[in-house]
Amino acid sequence: MLGEGWGRVYICPMITARLTADAWLWTAHLASRERGHVCNGRPIRAVRREGSGLARACVYEVDLPPGALLVATPAGMSAPGDGPWGGRHAVLRLGADGSLTHVPMDAAADELDPAGALARRHRRLVLASGLNFWAKRIRMPDGHDYEAGTGTEWRGYWAIVEKTTPKQIWLRGPSLAEMQEAGLPVAPSDSPEAVAAAEAIRSAA
Repeated sequence: MLGEGWGRVYICPMITARLTADAWLWTAHLASRERGHVCNGRPIRAVRREGSGLARACVYEVDLPPGALLVATPAGMSAPGDGPWGGRHAVLRLGADGSLTHVPMDAAADELDPAGALARRHRRLVLASGLNFWAKRIRMPDGHDYEAGTGTEWRGYWAIVEKTTPKQIWLRGPSLAEMQEAGLPVAPSDSPEAVAAAEAIRSAA
Protein backbone atom coordinates (compact mmCIF):
# COMPACT_ATOMS: atom_id res chain seq x y z
CA MET A 1 0.00 0.00 0.00
CA LEU A 2 1.44 3.42 -1.00
CA GLY A 3 1.52 6.37 1.33
CA GLU A 4 3.26 9.69 1.68
CA GLY A 5 5.49 10.86 4.48
CA TRP A 6 8.07 13.63 4.79
CA GLY A 7 7.84 14.40 1.09
CA ARG A 8 8.56 10.87 -0.11
CA VAL A 9 6.50 7.85 -1.07
CA TYR A 10 6.77 4.72 1.05
CA ILE A 11 5.21 1.28 0.89
CA CYS A 12 3.21 -0.19 3.78
CA PRO A 13 4.24 -3.85 3.99
CA MET A 14 1.49 -6.46 4.11
CA ILE A 15 0.73 -7.78 7.59
CA THR A 16 -0.24 -11.42 8.02
CA ALA A 17 -3.15 -11.88 10.45
CA ARG A 18 -5.05 -14.99 11.50
CA LEU A 19 -8.65 -15.34 12.58
CA THR A 20 -10.76 -18.38 13.40
CA ALA A 21 -12.51 -19.83 10.34
CA ASP A 22 -15.97 -19.07 11.77
CA ALA A 23 -15.38 -15.31 11.40
CA TRP A 24 -14.94 -12.83 8.56
CA LEU A 25 -12.56 -9.86 8.59
CA TRP A 26 -13.43 -6.37 7.30
CA THR A 27 -12.19 -2.81 7.38
CA ALA A 28 -13.88 -0.65 10.04
CA HIS A 29 -16.57 1.85 9.11
CA LEU A 30 -18.37 4.44 11.26
CA ALA A 31 -22.01 3.95 10.25
CA SER A 32 -23.49 6.48 12.68
CA ARG A 33 -21.57 9.48 13.94
CA GLU A 34 -24.27 10.26 16.50
CA ARG A 35 -24.49 6.78 18.03
CA GLY A 36 -20.88 5.75 17.45
CA HIS A 37 -21.91 2.60 15.58
CA VAL A 38 -18.74 1.07 14.12
CA CYS A 39 -19.42 -1.75 11.71
CA ASN A 40 -17.87 -3.63 8.82
CA GLY A 41 -16.81 -1.81 5.68
CA ARG A 42 -14.74 -3.37 2.88
CA PRO A 43 -14.27 -7.16 3.09
CA ILE A 44 -10.74 -8.49 3.47
CA ARG A 45 -10.42 -11.84 1.73
CA ALA A 46 -8.50 -14.70 3.31
CA VAL A 47 -5.55 -15.86 1.21
CA ARG A 48 -5.63 -19.40 2.61
CA ARG A 49 -6.87 -21.60 5.43
CA GLU A 50 -4.76 -23.46 7.93
CA GLY A 51 -5.36 -26.24 10.43
CA SER A 52 -8.41 -28.43 10.82
CA GLY A 53 -11.42 -28.89 13.06
CA LEU A 54 -11.76 -26.35 15.87
CA ALA A 55 -8.19 -25.15 15.17
CA ARG A 56 -9.01 -24.18 11.59
CA ALA A 57 -8.03 -20.57 10.87
CA CYS A 58 -8.16 -18.11 7.98
CA VAL A 59 -4.97 -16.30 7.04
CA TYR A 60 -5.24 -12.71 5.80
CA GLU A 61 -2.71 -10.47 4.09
CA VAL A 62 -3.75 -7.00 5.28
CA ASP A 63 -2.50 -3.95 3.36
CA LEU A 64 -3.10 -1.53 6.23
CA PRO A 65 -0.59 0.01 8.65
CA PRO A 66 -0.09 -1.31 12.19
CA GLY A 67 -2.71 0.13 14.53
CA ALA A 68 -5.47 0.13 11.92
CA LEU A 69 -8.97 -0.75 13.13
CA LEU A 70 -10.70 -3.80 11.66
CA VAL A 71 -14.03 -5.50 12.30
CA ALA A 72 -14.75 -9.21 12.71
CA THR A 73 -18.24 -10.62 12.14
CA PRO A 74 -19.54 -14.17 12.28
CA ALA A 75 -18.95 -15.85 8.93
CA GLY A 76 -21.83 -15.18 6.58
CA MET A 77 -23.00 -12.08 8.48
CA SER A 78 -22.74 -8.38 7.74
CA ALA A 79 -24.04 -5.31 9.61
CA PRO A 80 -23.15 -2.28 7.48
CA GLY A 81 -26.05 -0.16 8.74
CA ASP A 82 -26.67 1.60 12.03
CA GLY A 83 -28.44 -1.30 13.70
CA PRO A 84 -28.00 -3.34 16.88
CA TRP A 85 -24.85 -5.36 17.26
CA GLY A 86 -26.30 -8.11 19.39
CA GLY A 87 -22.84 -8.76 20.81
CA ARG A 88 -21.77 -10.58 17.65
CA HIS A 89 -19.41 -8.05 16.08
CA ALA A 90 -16.01 -6.99 17.36
CA VAL A 91 -13.68 -4.10 16.60
CA LEU A 92 -10.05 -5.22 16.46
CA ARG A 93 -6.72 -3.41 16.29
CA LEU A 94 -4.13 -4.77 13.88
CA GLY A 95 -0.70 -5.20 15.43
CA ALA A 96 2.58 -5.04 13.52
CA ASP A 97 3.03 -8.75 14.30
CA GLY A 98 -0.41 -9.61 12.91
CA SER A 99 -2.09 -9.75 16.32
CA LEU A 100 -5.74 -8.69 16.57
CA THR A 101 -6.75 -7.11 19.89
CA HIS A 102 -10.24 -6.05 20.94
CA VAL A 103 -11.12 -2.32 20.99
CA PRO A 104 -14.33 -1.07 22.71
CA MET A 105 -16.80 0.39 20.23
CA ASP A 106 -16.89 3.80 21.94
CA ALA A 107 -13.11 4.10 21.76
CA ALA A 108 -13.10 2.95 18.14
CA ALA A 109 -15.74 5.51 17.17
CA ASP A 110 -13.78 8.29 18.86
CA GLU A 111 -10.64 7.22 17.02
CA LEU A 112 -12.41 7.21 13.66
CA ASP A 113 -14.20 10.50 14.37
CA PRO A 114 -12.44 12.54 17.08
CA ALA A 115 -14.54 15.62 16.32
CA GLY A 116 -17.73 13.83 17.37
CA ALA A 117 -16.35 12.31 20.58
CA LEU A 118 -17.73 14.96 22.96
CA ALA A 119 -21.27 14.77 21.56
CA ARG A 120 -21.26 10.96 21.76
CA ARG A 121 -20.01 11.04 25.36
CA HIS A 122 -22.79 13.48 26.24
CA ARG A 123 -25.37 11.20 24.61
CA ARG A 124 -24.06 8.16 26.51
CA LEU A 125 -24.29 10.00 29.84
CA VAL A 126 -27.86 11.15 29.12
CA LEU A 127 -28.95 7.61 28.24
CA ALA A 128 -27.14 6.17 31.28
CA SER A 129 -29.24 8.47 33.49
CA GLY A 130 -32.39 6.82 32.15
CA LEU A 131 -33.45 9.82 30.07
CA ASN A 132 -33.45 10.76 26.39
CA PHE A 133 -33.68 14.03 24.48
CA TRP A 134 -37.46 14.27 24.67
CA ALA A 135 -39.54 14.75 27.81
CA LYS A 136 -40.17 11.67 29.93
CA ARG A 137 -42.96 11.64 32.53
CA ILE A 138 -41.88 10.45 35.96
CA ARG A 139 -44.34 9.88 38.81
CA MET A 140 -43.36 11.29 42.20
CA PRO A 141 -45.71 9.62 44.74
CA ASP A 142 -44.37 11.61 47.69
CA GLY A 143 -44.43 14.97 45.95
CA HIS A 144 -41.40 16.99 44.86
CA ASP A 145 -39.83 20.44 44.76
CA TYR A 146 -38.79 20.48 41.09
CA GLU A 147 -39.61 23.61 39.08
CA ALA A 148 -40.48 23.69 35.38
CA GLY A 149 -37.89 25.39 33.16
CA THR A 150 -34.93 24.62 35.41
CA GLY A 151 -31.97 22.28 35.24
CA THR A 152 -31.27 19.60 37.82
CA GLU A 153 -28.95 16.74 38.65
CA TRP A 154 -30.56 13.42 37.77
CA ARG A 155 -29.14 9.94 38.39
CA GLY A 156 -25.53 10.86 37.79
CA TYR A 157 -25.91 13.48 35.07
CA TRP A 158 -28.02 16.53 34.24
CA ALA A 159 -31.60 17.06 33.12
CA ILE A 160 -34.02 19.80 32.10
CA VAL A 161 -37.37 19.98 33.95
CA GLU A 162 -39.92 20.64 31.20
CA LYS A 163 -43.18 20.47 33.19
CA THR A 164 -44.46 19.57 36.64
CA THR A 165 -47.63 18.69 38.51
CA PRO A 166 -47.84 18.01 42.25
CA LYS A 167 -47.18 14.30 41.68
CA GLN A 168 -45.34 14.21 38.33
CA ILE A 169 -42.37 15.73 36.55
CA TRP A 170 -41.33 15.69 32.88
CA LEU A 171 -37.58 15.48 32.36
CA ARG A 172 -35.35 15.36 29.31
CA GLY A 173 -31.64 15.27 28.73
CA PRO A 174 -30.14 18.66 27.87
CA SER A 175 -28.66 19.24 24.46
CA LEU A 176 -24.90 19.60 24.23
CA ALA A 177 -25.41 23.29 23.40
CA GLU A 178 -27.45 23.74 26.60
CA MET A 179 -24.71 22.08 28.63
CA GLN A 180 -22.07 24.35 27.14
CA GLU A 181 -24.22 27.46 27.58
CA ALA A 182 -24.73 26.58 31.25
CA GLY A 183 -21.01 26.02 31.72
CA LEU A 184 -21.37 22.38 32.73
CA PRO A 185 -18.71 19.89 31.62
CA VAL A 186 -19.65 16.67 29.84
CA ALA A 187 -18.83 14.51 32.85
CA PRO A 188 -20.78 12.62 35.54
CA SER A 189 -22.46 15.03 37.95
CA ASP A 190 -20.40 13.73 40.89
CA SER A 191 -17.06 14.30 39.15
CA PRO A 192 -14.87 17.06 40.64
CA GLU A 193 -15.14 19.28 37.54
CA ALA A 194 -18.94 18.94 37.40
CA VAL A 195 -19.32 19.61 41.13
CA ALA A 196 -17.14 22.73 40.83
CA ALA A 197 -19.07 23.98 37.81
CA ALA A 198 -22.44 23.44 39.50
CA GLU A 199 -21.25 25.29 42.60
CA ALA A 200 -20.04 28.20 40.47
CA ILE A 201 -23.44 28.37 38.74
CA ARG A 202 -25.27 28.38 42.10
CA SER A 203 -22.96 31.11 43.46
CA ALA A 204 -23.58 33.29 40.41
CA ALA A 205 -27.39 32.91 40.60
